[in-house]
Amino acid sequence: MKKLQATEYMYASARIRAMENRLVGRERIDVLVEARSSEDVMNKLAEYGISPTEEEGSARVLGEAVSRKREEMLLSLLKTAYDEVSASVPEPAVYAWFRYPYDCNNIKAVIKCQIRGIDPSELLFDFGAVSAKATVEALTTDKYGVFPSAMAKAAAEAREAYAKSGDPQQIDAILDKACYEDMLAAVTASGCETMIGWVKAKVDLVNIMIALRIIRMNRGEMGKIFMNTSLLPGGSVPHSFFEEVYDGGEEALWSGLAMGKYSRFVSAAEGTNNSLASIEKCADDHWTSLVREGAKVSFGAEVAGGYLVGVEVSVKNIRIILAAKDAGLSSDVLRERIRESYV
Repeated sequence: MKKLQATEYMYASARIRAMENRLVGRERIDVLVEARSSEDVMNKLAEYGISPTEEEGSARVLGEAVSRKREEMLLSLLKTAYDEVSASVPEPAVYAWFRYPYDCNNIKAVIKCQIRGIDPSELLFDFGAVSAKATVEALTTDKYGVFPSAMAKAAAEAREAYAKSGDPQQIDAILDKACYEDMLAAVTASGCETMIGWVKAKVDLVNIMIALRIIRMNRGEMGKIFMNTSLLPGGSVPHSFFEEVYDGGEEALWSGLAMGKYSRFVSAAEGTNNSLASIEKCADDHWTSLVREGAKVSFGAEVAGGYLVGVEVSVKNIRIILAAKDAGLSSDVLRERIRESYV
C-alpha cells in the first residue's frame, strides 16, 4: 500500500466535506424521532433524498417485504458511500479495514448456511473487500486466499472448531478475532496514526463490553478463563488489566478505567440505567466522538474515514427509528436508543 501525505487528499477532502451535507445528522434525526409512524419516517427520508424502490410504496408490498425493501435501501446507502469514497481518494486500500467486518459477516453467514444446507444469498453484504459471489465460491471450494490473511486462516479453523464442538458460537468467536486482527494490520499499513488509534479504541471498547458481560455472569474462575479466550487482540488496554480487575467485579473494572483514557466513557456509562444496552450505546457514542475529533483536519485520510463512520451511524440510527416506530415506542424511549450523530 502506498503511504500518502495529507496534502495528497486535498481534493478528496473537499469533495467529502460536501458529501457530509447529505448525512442524516442530529437535526434530521430529531425530526425522524418525532415522526408519528414509520411511514412518516419514510416520507421524511424521501425529502432528504433517501428512498427505496417504487415498489415500497405499493399496497402489494406488506409485512416482511416492506422490511426487506427498507433494509435494501439502507444497504444501498452504505454501498454508495463506500463506492464514492473509493472513487474520490487517491488510495482506496487505505480504507479496506472499514470493509472487513462485512467480509467477516459474509464468511460466518456462508459457513453457517452451508452447515444448515440453505442459500446464504439474502444474508450477504456486497460491499466488503471481497464480493459476496467470491466469498461463496471460496467457501464452496475451500480456497481461502481471496480473504485477508487472518480471516483466511480463521475460516478453516472455524469450520474445524464447529465440527468438533457443534457450537456455532465458535465460528463467531474465531472469525471476530481474526477480523480485528486484519483490521489492525490494514490500518497500520496505511500509516495513518489517527485511524490506527480509532481501531485500537474500537478493540478496547469491545473488550470492555466483553469483560463487563462476563463479570455479570458471575462464573468465578471459569468466567475468567472464558474472558481471557474471548478478548480481542490489538487494543491499547492490555489483557492483563481485565484479568487483574476481574476478581474485584464491575466496580474494579470501572475504577481502573476511570483513571485512564476512557474516563469520559466511564462517566457517560455511570449516568445510565446500568443496562448492557445503555452502556453499549455509550461505547458507540464514545467511539463516534473519537472519530469526529480525529477527522477535524482540513485535509487528510481521516476526512474520508470519518465520513464512512458518519454514514454507518446514520444508517444504524435510521434502522433503530424504523424498528421503534413499527413497535409503537414513544419518542422518549427512542431517544434513549439513538446513537450520537457524526454531524
